[in-house]
Amino acid sequence: MPDAPEQIDDLIYVPNPNYPYPFPVPQPPHFWMTEQTGKLSAAVERYFSGERLSPEDLRLLRSYLRQYVARAVIAEGVDRQALLRKIDTLKNNRDVERFADELSEAGIEPF
Repeated sequence: MPDAPEQIDDLIYVPNPNYPYPFPVPQPPHFWMTEQTGKLSAAVERYFSGERLSPEDLRLLRSYLRQYVARAVIAEGVDRQALLRKIDTLKNNRDVERFADELSEAGIEPF
């Protein structure tokens, strides 16, 4: 059922039927705004505001990005596995920002 909650790591996502993933895929990625614990939202807001990300923020963002990159439609010729491996190397705000830019070039917009 597409509206059923899904737990990934310690984050719980509930898809919003008013904001569906726009591409037909077997298992659509979750958007950060649909995470229910509030922990991911707080980490994303700190990232957006330029606050220094804590190790916990980075862990949450890596978890989110991992599921998003694994499930999203991606540009032809892009190495999804290489992008997934890179997620574990994200250590600070600048790394996340560069990675988000790289994802955008691959046709993936997680934020």
